[in-house]
Amino acid sequence: MTAYIRVLLLSLFMLLSAERAATAEQPKMSSFVRNTQGTIVNVAVPTPGAQPVTVGIYGINVYNLDLRSSTYSLTAYMWLRWKGDFDPVESLDFINLVKDSELTKKKLLETPTVLKNGEKYMAIRLDGSFFQPFDLNNYPLDKQELALYVENSTDTYEKICYVPDNSSTGYDVGLQVPGWKVSGLQTSSYLHDYGTDFGEKGQEAASKYSGIKFSLQLDRHINFFIWKLMVPLLIILMTNWLTLLLHPTFFEVRTAMPATALLTVVFLQQSALDAIPGCSSLVLMDKIYLLAYFCIAMTLLQIIIINTKLDKESEASIQKMIKVDKISFAAQILFFIVVYIALLIQL
Repeated sequence: MTAYIRVLLLSLFMLLSAERAATAEQPKMSSFVRNTQGTIVNVAVPTPGAQPVTVGIYGINVYNLDLRSSTYSLTAYMWLRWKGDFDPVESLDFINLVKDSELTKKKLLETPTVLKNGEKYMAIRLDGSFFQPFDLNNYPLDKQELALYVENSTDTYEKICYVPDNSSTGYDVGLQVPGWKVSGLQTSSYLHDYGTDFGEKGQEAASKYSGIKFSLQLDRHINFFIWKLMVPLLIILMTNWLTLLLHPTFFEVRTAMPATALLTVVFLQQSALDAIPGCSSLVLMDKIYLLAYFCIAMTLLQIIIINTKLDKESEASIQKMIKVDKISFAAQILFFIVVYIALLIQL
């Protein structure tokens, strides 16, 4: 038995020694790398010395708008006008494209057309899915934008400068996004500095590229907020507040109604927020539900306190508690309205 234990310990020692030796022989290839932070700066005028390329877009359709995955799909016509012996169409890059394999970029002309002013012209039809981080702090009264970032993938800003065609850029009158109102389309030129040379040593401007941001502005329909979210919540709150108008001696009924309202609000909140991804901060609807929770909790607490102080044999005590309930009924409704308006004003 002793010999067996010695052999086992010796084998374990040899195994640990071999592992340490193998670890010591391996070169340390990993090191801490600090992420380089790039910048995006809006540009009002073309870069001096750079070849200007005028880019315009005409939106046709927006579909597959998904707040959970922060993506949307776009079908649009895009055109480019330029002068010179280069082809900016081949180097056209969409920065927030989700998958290259799903992008359709079809040229509508076999070769660029030369316009009367000497510019070359090419039109394309594009269809693809794009990444768009959504700001949901004001949900469900939020305003969103669907941005399309267009850059040159080969030539830096010193060679090629993108300029938006504001006079012809727009979107089709039939473009509709279910649940949203399209309020406009914004364009802006920018200089994107990636903050790295991409390994191309000696090229100071290798990380700076010219681009254009096309941004479709969306406003959520207020009917969604009123009829699908607020009306059900107000009905539940009124059921809770009407409990205060019941006779103070009906303790079981008076406690059951706020408790039921509390559970209903929990499920109502869950269904109302299923349409958006989980957020680390509270959105507007979260704050409204917290206000509802507070009102229900105050009603339930008041019912319990009144029941402990109520003298059911004394008519004076009963009348006093009825008066307190009526005052609380009006005070809670007023409190909810004031805080609710304050939350909306913050928008």
